[in-house]
Amino acid sequence: MRLVKILAVMIFTSTMFGCSTVNYNYEAKINYFSKPALDEVVEVYVGDYMIDQGKSVTLDFLILNRTIDGVLYDIHKGSYSRVGEHKGSSYFSPTTSKGQPISYAAGLVDTPVALHINSKDEVCVTSVSYQAAACYEGSFKIKDKTVVDNQAFQQTLIYNGSVGEKINISYREFSNDSARNAFTNNVEYDMKKSNFINYKGARIEVISYDNTSIKFRVIKHFRDDRSIEL
Repeated sequence: MRLVKILAVMIFTSTMFGCSTVNYNYEAKINYFSKPALDEVVEVYVGDYMIDQGKSVTLDFLILNRTIDGVLYDIHKGSYSRVGEHKGSSYFSPTTSKGQPISYAAGLVDTPVALHINSKDEVCVTSVSYQAAACYEGSFKIKDKTVVDNQAFQQTLIYNGSVGEKINISYREFSNDSARNAFTNNVEYDMKKSNFINYKGARIEVISYDNTSIKFRVIKHFRDDRSIEL
């Protein structure tokens, strides 16, 4: 019975939908951040960032709240990243961000290559022949999310407290949301000698400190935003 339904829908969809080529031209949004602002007096506690600088990657996602159990295709619950557009419509990956692809009857229907939302607010599967092979009602939303990506990069200084007149700072670099072991270091500064901290281009004036918190202002970040690269 399911096979009969599949064949019937295949005949119907082949007459209803025309060719639709996806333009894979979507670029992620790169956001540069440098915290705190220069010359702003701030106070942080042990374990907090004194400087947090880098760039994050933001993508548009189609978020499907429930799995669609279709006759031709099963579209699984999850997030699907945007990959391109066609005639003003956004197209999304056929695989969730967790790596689960659209299920389909291989050999009976075309391989799905994308998802999009049509004018009826239905979730449509685009096949390898670039036809809208099937469309279904579904519970979904489209929103942007900051994601782990090989372009993401972060540099931080962390306050570790003080012993007498010496304060301890940790430097960490993160790439793809993971700490880079070769770029992790603990540094001790003697406040008797100077109340300025200099590390990897960053310059900080220490105003006051104890073993629980530090008050300071950033005179210079690690680098200018646009020069942040891996």
